[in-house]
Amino acid sequence: MCGLIAVRGHHGDAAMIVARRGLDAIAHRGPDGEGLHACDRDAVTVFGHRRLSILDLSPAAAQPMTCSETGNVVVFNGEIYNFLELREQLEAKGHCFHGNGDTEVLLAGWRVWGRELFARCNGMWALAIWERASGDLIACRDRLGVKPLYIHRTRDGLMLASEIRAIAAMRRSYPEPNPDAIFDFMTLGQSEHASQTFFRDIDAVTPGQVWRIAQDGTTTTWPYHRWPGAGAAQTLEAKDVRELVRDATALRLRSDVPTVSLLSGGLDSSILTATGLACDGGPRVAFAGAFTYGYADEESARFDETASAIDLMRELGAAGRHHVHKARALPEADELDDLVRVQEEPFNTPSILASYRTYRAVREAGYKVVISGEGSDETFGGYPSRYQALAIREALRAGRLPSALRLLARSGVGPSRVANRLAWDLPLPVLAKLLRRRRPSVGLISDALWAASRRRLAALQDDMRSGVRERLRRDVLTTSLPHILRMTDRNSMRFGVEVRSPFLDYRLVERALLTPVQRLMDDTHGKVLLRQAFARDLPERVAWQPKTRGFGHAEQFLVSRMPLREMLDEVPESIGAYLDIARLRRDAAFGDLHTTFWLAVSVALWYRSIYA
Repeated sequence: MCGLIAVRGHHGDAAMIVARRGLDAIAHRGPDGEGLHACDRDAVTVFGHRRLSILDLSPAAAQPMTCSETGNVVVFNGEIYNFLELREQLEAKGHCFHGNGDTEVLLAGWRVWGRELFARCNGMWALAIWERASGDLIACRDRLGVKPLYIHRTRDGLMLASEIRAIAAMRRSYPEPNPDAIFDFMTLGQSEHASQTFFRDIDAVTPGQVWRIAQDGTTTTWPYHRWPGAGAAQTLEAKDVRELVRDATALRLRSDVPTVSLLSGGLDSSILTATGLACDGGPRVAFAGAFTYGYADEESARFDETASAIDLMRELGAAGRHHVHKARALPEADELDDLVRVQEEPFNTPSILASYRTYRAVREAGYKVVISGEGSDETFGGYPSRYQALAIREALRAGRLPSALRLLARSGVGPSRVANRLAWDLPLPVLAKLLRRRRPSVGLISDALWAASRRRLAALQDDMRSGVRERLRRDVLTTSLPHILRMTDRNSMRFGVEVRSPFLDYRLVERALLTPVQRLMDDTHGKVLLRQAFARDLPERVAWQPKTRGFGHAEQFLVSRMPLREMLDEVPESIGAYLDIARLRRDAAFGDLHTTFWLAVSVALWYRSIYA
């Protein structure tokens, strides 16, 4: 797990100077080492790498890494969890390895398998390969985009980097804001749902694709993975879930440094913690226990789940391997300021303060690898009320009033939630007026941006009119999960911590996407298949408890009490092109703020951190 940059198009010493600026900007991603390498052919290309040593702690795993047989060079951020199996296959073809990590496997795999390499990989990655024979750059991300990779094209070349700040450092400034991204975020809290970022002319490399970029900038792309449609793969049963989750977790425990789990006391983290304890002591596995986040202030005690986590660790016979970190829910101004700076783009909930604090505590305790439950809620239907409301809307659309009433009575979904879903079926002019009047974040969009964004509102309406099955798929592949992954990456890498997510194993995800909704959730429980699969491994109170609040539940309700006044006063007035800053400052002075108000606050704080 590391950070990377690549620069093409500058000449001689200039390219190295530019690359050094970018590499220094992401030093936090790899505190264990660094490297720069100039790949000299018709177009000068410089690769840079910051190393977080996880697999093969020796100098043999340092990057940029060069293939002794081809002269190809790679910089790589992530982990290939099945690298041992791939290594055996390559050794059978005659390849000799010098080290014991996964980066060298990628170089050898590209030489042997070429474009077929990435379909063989099970992991998370963002990488760039300089191909000596052609002079081309190969860029690739994992299937779900767990690891970030951004591209910025210049007049004479391009820049690639793990974080936007590295591109900004290389070009000596951030580009102008992207109004389309701001509009989508303030309307629905969406980001990472397309290749665009919040900055003009900086895009994300598409997950699940390989990009071949020639020396003249011509780019050819192809998918190495396609998410299957209906009937293309087997759906999931409980026994399949159990087998796949256990295997995915075992793969993600491969490490040459100790690993800990993030334990909230809820279902997902309990499954991973119990599985981690069962795998401890296996080849290249050292599971050190669990970390739990809680609250030090009495006011937030009702959101604290540490007692449940403590009970579970005791029942699992691992009480001595449990770390509990408690913090005051309300952040100080400097902590909130750093969180905004770390995220670098707006984020849709202040609850991520909890993960920011937890990763800091994990690193201070001497650990730098965690397994976490990201993706379980999206993949296995962990938000039953959200999806039941959509099912009720579908029944009403079809004229099945008795079915809709039965669902409404059994699911416990409130009429207001159903009404919110039905509102997206209104004619666009009526919907626009309703959003402008009733959703504070939309009301705070500047008149100019609102007038210019009617086509984008129509596209967002199409997305929100999705049925249950399509909504589940989009939440995983384009909307909810990509945003969560970005927030997790920035918070964890701020402190040099690697996060591994077994529930995002592509073998699980592609089959869950095909599994009927009624097998994923019932009237009261989401993640039914997970509960059934691990019922005998966990106490009943954990396996069948309602959804827990999870990390950061207290923080998301404290927006009105956060130290925002002075921070908002420092937002440049130029933000007026996108947001009504005067009204935002007035509204922030009042308590009991609507939940979407944070979206406008987040945009303002982001703008202040970048353009002030």
